[in-house]
Amino acid sequence: MSYRRKYARIARWYELLEKPLDRFFCPLRKKALSFARGKVLEIGIGTGKTLKYYPRNVELYAIDGTPKMLKIAEEKAEKLGITAKFSVMEAENLKFSSESFDTVVSSFVFCTVKNPKKAMKEIRRVLKPDGRAIFIEHTKSDSKLINLFFLLPMKLILYPILGDDTLRNTHELIREFFDVELEESYYKGIVRLIVARKGGRAYITQHS
Repeated sequence: MSYRRKYARIARWYELLEKPLDRFFCPLRKKALSFARGKVLEIGIGTGKTLKYYPRNVELYAIDGTPKMLKIAEEKAEKLGITAKFSVMEAENLKFSSESFDTVVSSFVFCTVKNPKKAMKEIRRVLKPDGRAIFIEHTKSDSKLINLFFLLPMKLILYPILGDDTLRNTHELIREFFDVELEESYYKGIVRLIVARKGGRAYITQHS
């Protein structure tokens, strides 16, 4: 079963299922979106959990591969008074012109992207020459014990249900395509906030 069908089945209950994690992840979303500027593309917006954290002066475009999730995000944007353009689209095949966005945002998306490298290429392509890519992602931990006794069991549970791969080295893949400005590691590296540029910038690593 494709991830679209998997997420379509739980779209109505998605936010309820994720609610226990909001106290940990919503502050990260708020911090990540403080870096967003100009014309912004969010890939995999889901039900729109990031919407309320965007600066009001951005020009927002949002995509998701699951129409039912995207519909919920559209309704949420309307309630919040946020103007955005929503499209059903895959991260690996962005239907936008090259060098057309100042910022691209990805919030807990790459654990389900079928072809992560192709998606990174697409993000880089649509960013302007000095554009910024912002990621909050589940990643493989810095601890082998956590990988073995926590993330591997989580993958075995979640991958058949939602296609979530909790053991991906997304942070390393980001470094292949972008110059990292800021990297913050949380919970022994199972979650990372990464701010990067298409052009060159200083590299800072922080651990929490």
